[in-house]
Amino acid sequence: MSSPTVTVLRKRHPCCCWQAGLVLLLSQLLGCESAQRSAPTVKQRTTTTQDASTRELKNALELLQDPNLTGQSPTAGKIAYGLNAWISKQPPIPNWQTPELTKTLPTEVQRVFRQRTRSTSQDFNIEDVVFLRETLWLRDVSSWIVKQQLDPKFERWLGDVREKLGDTTTSKLGIAHRLFDWTVRNIQLDPISPDFRDFVPKTPADNSDQPARPQHYAPRFGIPGPGYRFSAEQLLLYGHGDFWQRSWLFMLLARQQGIQVAMLSAPGIASKKPLPWCTAVLLDERLFLFDTRLGLPIPEENRRGVVELTEVVRNPRILGTTELPGLLDLNPQKRYPVRHADAQKVTAFIDGSPHYLSRRMQQLQETLTGDQRIVLATSTTDLANRLTRHKAIDQVQIWPIAYDTILYRLGRAKTLSRDDRALRKNAYQAMGWPGDYDTLEKLLLRDYEFHDVVFQFSTSLASGRKQHLRGKFFKHEDEPGAANYYLQARVSDRDLNNFLKDPRFRARQFGFGQRAGKDKNRDQAGVELAHRGMQRAKQNATYWIGLANYDAGRFEVALDWLENRTLGAREESPWKVGARYNLGRTLEILGRVADARRVYFGDDSAQSHGNTLRARWLTMPSTENP
Repeated sequence: MSSPTVTVLRKRHPCCCWQAGLVLLLSQLLGCESAQRSAPTVKQRTTTTQDASTRELKNALELLQDPNLTGQSPTAGKIAYGLNAWISKQPPIPNWQTPELTKTLPTEVQRVFRQRTRSTSQDFNIEDVVFLRETLWLRDVSSWIVKQQLDPKFERWLGDVREKLGDTTTSKLGIAHRLFDWTVRNIQLDPISPDFRDFVPKTPADNSDQPARPQHYAPRFGIPGPGYRFSAEQLLLYGHGDFWQRSWLFMLLARQQGIQVAMLSAPGIASKKPLPWCTAVLLDERLFLFDTRLGLPIPEENRRGVVELTEVVRNPRILGTTELPGLLDLNPQKRYPVRHADAQKVTAFIDGSPHYLSRRMQQLQETLTGDQRIVLATSTTDLANRLTRHKAIDQVQIWPIAYDTILYRLGRAKTLSRDDRALRKNAYQAMGWPGDYDTLEKLLLRDYEFHDVVFQFSTSLASGRKQHLRGKFFKHEDEPGAANYYLQARVSDRDLNNFLKDPRFRARQFGFGQRAGKDKNRDQAGVELAHRGMQRAKQNATYWIGLANYDAGRFEVALDWLENRTLGAREESPWKVGARYNLGRTLEILGRVADARRVYFGDDSAQSHGNTLRARWLTMPSTENP
């Protein structure tokens, strides 16, 4: 299969020369598409002892820490080999069974579950290594977030309810709030995409001889949709997603801290499917509601803290009714999408991503202790039983977005590869999807360029992002921090202009020379692509420097980068939405509440409803002391 190719650029340093290479970042960062590629087989040897297999496991875990690990690198094969050497000496978990809930997954999704999970298998492959790297990132990110300062207002409310909730629940609720707040601030909210997963073309007229066109599952065909455009690792890398994706990431981060989160879904309007509503944190059999679309915990009636589902079901003043305004309504024309009646019988979606439901991951998790511990497995049965004890929970299902993400990645890769393009175009048109194949192709290419290519044209940006996610913001001893790498990724406007116009400058500074006999038009297209990639890398780096300073508690510095360098830049930043929200949060911390309110009221993004509520509540009196 051929793949789109781009040239990797790095700015020339005095002691090294940058070279061009052809590589697909989607494969590099997220693992190869030949997902079932096996690791080298571990043969039984009579001289192999339990100690030897333990050493193999230790070596594999050390290799997993490599920041440059990809599914394509030789290191991935070594890790899988070590894991197989270890598990071949372990007795399998007795009486292990595939979760019953997986049988309720859609047909297309069940196929993915069988192929990708290999739930009973004891053999690790390369895709398992990619999953382990992702969970390692999730663990590392969540580990430093939970040490961050808690929002003062929420902390005061926790102090007031500590006796009622108990120390353990209060502590974990504080952890959940930190993880939720980080997710909202760091994952810029995208509008929700149309959902074509159940799209059925119109049937022919009754008197027509033509048969009905078949239904097709959108993710498999590379059709973008809600919740599945990015994997969890991509969400962390790219820093934006819709509210389904925010919710999913919040679930996975909380899981690494031993906290279970479900996505509550209200009955759909004119739809057989329940519609995702808000996340529910399960603590001590209580369900606390956090809304990633609003970017806010759903508060109690006095606008403090976070409300429990039982109170929402009991009290119609929280969500409102047809006649009664709700706490989350802006006005009669802008009401919160879920009403009191909708919350009486809800569906709880829980994460059952493929690898978390496999026996080998369960076995590996039970072996890891102390600093090595990573949550690699989950029991959907136990969680479902706990959730169904709540009167308002009508049913529990596995949320299929992790599987849809896999299908979308494969379908997108086929479209980007342009292999069998004519065949795929004809099939697309025969399915009767809205839009045309050429438009879809352009959309996916633009998406690929915006997300994947930008990291190729700036290895400094990729290094900075990894340090950022590890909570390493500034240089420590000899190790550069995220901000140091981000600064390197900010190519000056003069250099960007010279790169585009001056072939000699491109060759001298970036090693980007035109080879003899190369088609000039094609070469110019590569130059323009590289130029766009460097521009976007600079925009990303500028915004992320602001976030890094915010997380480090340097709020005056964060203010400058968010307000002046991101929002005040000559060219409009793709991070305008996130920068405005984080600017408001920074102004709040600095005590400039009136300025913060102006920022929130001036927002017109997908999170505008929540931002308007936040602005109102900043000045409204409540039962708490100021």
